[in-house]
Amino acid sequence: MSEYGKEHFDQLRAELSRTVGEVPLYASYGRPGADMQAWLSQLPVVPKKELRRGFPKSLLRASQDLGRAMQEGKVTLLATSGTTSDRLQVLWEWTWWDPQERDAMRLNARVAKSLGQQSFREAVLTTPACGGGTCHIGPQSLAERTVDGMLFFNQSPDPSYWTEAETARMIAEWRDFAPRGLEADPAYLAMLCRAAKAHHETLPAPDFVALTYETTTRAQRRDIARVLDSPLYQLYGATEAGALFMECEQGLLHPNHRHAHIELIPVNSASGKLGRIAVTTMGREWMPLIRYDIGDVVRVSDKEECSCGKPAMGPLLERVEGRFSDCTEVKGHLVTPLMLDDAIMQTALADQIQQWQLAGDVLSVLASVDAALQAAVAVSKLLESPIRGESVSAIAPEASAKYRLVRA
Repeated sequence: MSEYGKEHFDQLRAELSRTVGEVPLYASYGRPGADMQAWLSQLPVVPKKELRRGFPKSLLRASQDLGRAMQEGKVTLLATSGTTSDRLQVLWEWTWWDPQERDAMRLNARVAKSLGQQSFREAVLTTPACGGGTCHIGPQSLAERTVDGMLFFNQSPDPSYWTEAETARMIAEWRDFAPRGLEADPAYLAMLCRAAKAHHETLPAPDFVALTYETTTRAQRRDIARVLDSPLYQLYGATEAGALFMECEQGLLHPNHRHAHIELIPVNSASGKLGRIAVTTMGREWMPLIRYDIGDVVRVSDKEECSCGKPAMGPLLERVEGRFSDCTEVKGHLVTPLMLDDAIMQTALADQIQQWQLAGDVLSVLASVDAALQAAVAVSKLLESPIRGESVSAIAPEASAKYRLVRA
């Protein structure tokens, strides 16, 4: 696994020396030692509940006036989606968020080239409450859904109930706008692509599609690729922590090393390549995070360098496996949501499957009865526990309007 360089650690040390002296939550940490990795490893990993405790005062620097900053529009109070746990309030700093997200996206050479074009324009297809702090629920004009030149397509919190008129509107807007870049929730984009294919509609292919907001399944990638002749890249991050990894042209996820320090905490797995993420943010004035537990499991690459040619400044990932809380331990090894997806999509009738969700011992599958039964057999074998398969016509999203692959 590739390591961060000296410049990265020098910046990290300077920022953390200031942060522990100014932010109450970290007052007991002491000043960083000469060996940054050793010093960090001795600190506690911070879960969401620690950020909620005393919020926002525990995360404010002594010199900061939150009320004034909000009045001046420098900081916004947001909340995470809360798909798998209680929602977390976030101090959203636009002057930090936008540059670090763009830096993450530029880790992909093709995306960087597109972003640099004067003709670049971007569209977003996701939950109407998860588009960069904006909310577009209910009927709004195209102008009302266009923010700084970025068009937000969706207005419904449950795409299962998209009407033909709603999908026709989005397809028509897509054609007229012809985005060069698309940021999309994979579940939402897959549903729109299925609707377009069913009605023999075409969609102008963007230069790239950044899949983000939730875990991407094989069926979603397949159905998107059937309609869009665009490269699909994972952009991974969190509302409270920023954009952390971007997939390059060769399929590995590179860390956003200028804006975050990532530690990988190993978990038990048959491959030995799984880990949890602890993130320390960099360059952030409001709500800096130190060793924050994102709550996800990732698969780490064993490559020191990537064939894309970009220096690996920090850990390279093969993929994001899903939420740790959605994993199951079998004989001492972790089984992740994407491992379940791997097993499901290797069955003989996998081409029929659009969505699936495991809740307890019931696997709901948006497919034929036979495909659902085959998927349940595959999951039963992987979990070494009997699973009942059910064919369903729709799978409901969570209250956050995102989809969850595994429910307790």
